[in-house]
This record gives sequence, C-alpha cells and structure tokens, in this order.
Amino acid sequence: MASKKVLLYSLLSVTATMLLALSACKDKKDDFTIDYAYEYYPLDSGHYVIYDVDSIVYRYSNPTHYYDTAHYQLKELLADTFYDNLNELTYRLELYRRPNSSAPWGLDRVWYVKHSNNTIQKTEDDLKFIKLIFPPTQGTEWNGNQYLPATDPYKDYKDWAYTITEANAPYNINGFAFDSTITVVEINDSSKIDKQLRKEVYAKNVGMIYQEWELLAKQTVTADWVTGPESGFRIRMKLVEHN
Repeated sequence: MASKKVLLYSLLSVTATMLLALSACKDKKDDFTIDYAYEYYPLDSGHYVIYDVDSIVYRYSNPTHYYDTAHYQLKELLADTFYDNLNELTYRLELYRRPNSSAPWGLDRVWYVKHSNNTIQKTEDDLKFIKLIFPPTQGTEWNGNQYLPATDPYKDYKDWAYTITEANAPYNINGFAFDSTITVVEINDSSKIDKQLRKEVYAKNVGMIYQEWELLAKQTVTADWVTGPESGFRIRMKLVEHN
C-alpha cells in the first residue's frame, strides 16, 4: 500500500510540474511581440514633411545638350482620413509646392496612403506602390510596383525589386542627425547607354527624409554620365523641416 501511495504521489508531482512548465511556456509565448517599427512611416493627421527639391531635365538636339534645372520646395501633409470602397482606412496626403521658402504654399496634388499589418501602400497620381514592408529588415525584397499597369509607359517599371539595403542605421541630412533610418533601393540598374536609380531613406517618427531618382539615356558609350546624358532627368529631395 505504501508503494502505491509513493507512486501516486510521484505521478501527481510530475503532472503538477508539467502543468507549471506548460503554463510558464504559455505566459512566455503570450509576452512575445514583434516590433514592426511602424514609426518609420508615421500616419498622424497634421504630420508634415518639407523637402528641398532639385531637378535637372536633359534634352539633346545634335550637336547641343540642353539642361533645364529647377529648384523648389515640396510639403507632404497628412490631412485627413476616410474609408475607401474596400472599407479600408485611407489617409489623404496633400502635396503643396512653392518656389522658395519665402513664397506662399499652393496645393499641387493629392495622393493617398494605406497601412496594412506589414505594408505601406501609396497611391501617386492613380498609381499604387508598395513603399515599405514591416518589419523592415536588411536584405528584404519585394515587388513594390506590382500594381502598375503592364502596358506602356509602365512596362519598364513593372518588376522593380525594392530592397532594404540598410536598416536601423544612423543618417545625417541638412543638419538633422537621425539614430535609426532605413534605406530602400527601388532600382539600381545601368548599362553603357542607360541608367536607372531610385532610392529613398526613411527615419523613425518622420517618414521619408531623402530621395534620389535618375532616369538617363545616351546615344554612345563614349559619352560621360555627368556631362553627356542626352535625355532623362535627375531629382533630389532632401528634408528641411518636419513636425
């Protein structure tokens, strides 16, 4: 009888230990959360970012190269929210433009932004892009242009492999020093006569702080990219203010 009591006690002790262990594992699992780092693209009504924009457009008429340059400021303002036809919360993004910091702002266009659990979807002039993937980790790739039409003039943009080349890295721009930024290279492709580059940098609690975009072409392999592009453009956007 004593041995049976000992066996029963042992079984009860083992069962209790297993239940405690399972409970501890469950509590530990419940405490585990994923840091999606949504702060890299804040979505708060009233949030704005102002950029200095410099652009050069190249044209060529044999034997002369023409360069059309422009400088202006652009402000992106998260103005309001609404539910779209898919009943998804959508943010109205108003873009304002002015020739310099002393001039008044004028409304230039309206874009839209949506946030899912792991993406930022941005609609620019009726074209939808997947701008970011969450959580943003170095080496992550995705087809950010998958929603673009497959017809001209969008065919060349269809299969860009957006890649996070840097994550949680410091970055300095225009006197701002950020501890955590991510760099997204949307395309970086060049041949002897064509060059495509588009890159964006995002900072926590601000959003995009820098963009560069080049789409250039030349007729001969001997021409220089700096002085000899015969068609295309270069654009640089740099943060100057945010709230």
